[in-house]
Amino acid sequence: MTDLPLTRLGEALYRAGYTEPRLRQFWGSAASEALTRNNAAPAIHHCTDVLAAKTAGAFDRGLASLALLFHFHRRVAVTDVRQVLGETVDTAAEAGLIDIEAGEAIAPFALTPYDLPVGVPRGFRTGDENLYLVADHGTLVTPETLGREYVLGLGGAGRTLVNLTPRDQVDVAADIGTGCGIQALLLARHSRRVIATDISHRALSLAALSAEINGVSTIEFRHGSLLDPLTERVDLLVSNPPFVITPRSTDTTFEYRDAGMTGDALVRRLFTAVPAVLTPGGRSVCLGNWETTSGNDEGPEAWVGEADTSVLVIEREALDPVAYAETWIRDGGIARATPAWDCAIADWLDDFASRSVEQVVFGYVLMARSQSADDGVFRARERVTSAPANNPHGLAEFLTTVFAIRSWLASAGPEEIAATAFTRSPGLVEHRHFVPGQSEPSSITLEQGIGFGQVFDLDTALAGFVSVADGSLTVRQTAGALAQLLDVDSTALEDQLIAQVRALAAAGVLLPDSAS
Repeated sequence: MTDLPLTRLGEALYRAGYTEPRLRQFWGSAASEALTRNNAAPAIHHCTDVLAAKTAGAFDRGLASLALLFHFHRRVAVTDVRQVLGETVDTAAEAGLIDIEAGEAIAPFALTPYDLPVGVPRGFRTGDENLYLVADHGTLVTPETLGREYVLGLGGAGRTLVNLTPRDQVDVAADIGTGCGIQALLLARHSRRVIATDISHRALSLAALSAEINGVSTIEFRHGSLLDPLTERVDLLVSNPPFVITPRSTDTTFEYRDAGMTGDALVRRLFTAVPAVLTPGGRSVCLGNWETTSGNDEGPEAWVGEADTSVLVIEREALDPVAYAETWIRDGGIARATPAWDCAIADWLDDFASRSVEQVVFGYVLMARSQSADDGVFRARERVTSAPANNPHGLAEFLTTVFAIRSWLASAGPEEIAATAFTRSPGLVEHRHFVPGQSEPSSITLEQGIGFGQVFDLDTALAGFVSVADGSLTVRQTAGALAQLLDVDSTALEDQLIAQVRALAAAGVLLPDSAS
């Protein structure tokens, strides 16, 4: 962490209460919920009311001024801004973050706070549970179609990648397609050195401003496409690349979300190249969209050629071409029921039809290179659409555990599984469903209390196994006891349980002692 002029600006913003939790409290839950729907009007209304009220306190006036200036792209009296930021107003003006004219200030860029989620390292300095990000003002405050070189702030995909990224200490990390720099800033908290790449000079410039405001000096910003700027291998790579599939005939092309390639060529190129830049034991976490057709529904797990690299693909959403087109045309700021909207829809649907695309999948792609020949290597793809459950240590820790279990399962044969004791993961809830008047359940389900909160169907034997899975008995020992209780063949039941336990362990429901 460094102490530079813009770092002092970040400290002044924090002292003024310009943070996500304080802003939510300031303008209330209804205005906060409206902001999630891209409706800034209620929050702006509250801020302007505070500034107009003669009885408003200095703290609230300062917070209203900062929100209007940096969050909502409104003109604010310079005297109000100086009242709260002091001499750092001049520092911000010199850096191009504030324009001052005729006694008024306006911010050419959005400068917004971000409250860090569970799992991200903190404790380096006062206020480091919060980050400030520099980006372009977007559709929240402007009705205009976004510019081609628009630099996106922290959106939903960026927040997802933050939550998926493992946070153990590494030597060298890389953020590919850094955009506003959020991933690189967080990687700097647990990496000796961070490399942030982007094809946009403008994005790199704004990300560098964000780094200085947050006191981060260990990021090296490199210009270039995807992995091209990397000249060394890295221990951890993350990427929220410009994965949106856009027809090449359309005018709505944005650098931050579209790489100018046909179909899903961008993510195919990136994902196939990632293993070559990872150190032995190195990992990567990437987001992406990819197309499926009636004749080919394979995913990124089939694209990676390196035999020493495990790949776990988690599909979170699948949209038909119409829904996909609507989502991203609206994201670009094109209004519905206009000629531009109709033309864009036609372009996107024609483009998908030319490749017989039936669905566009959004998902997470996790990879890890083996450290030794003894490491188990696997390729897996799962569709998981349930909402994440409660993860007190962060979703990344759960996925790290799942990845380790799957690596063990890749080399564990039936005999090893039979000889292994398993423990239930935390937070499991069993539901038994009864038809009225019946003494036996018509179905038994198991709900996962962590991870993605998945629900699994159980039969009587598997339910019995889960109920006693406390690490004291092996699968073989439990199968023998259950076979006597259920009056079935113990060998057949053991074979059945081995397959069922393997599936539940792969989902993180059962934790094998051998993979700890």
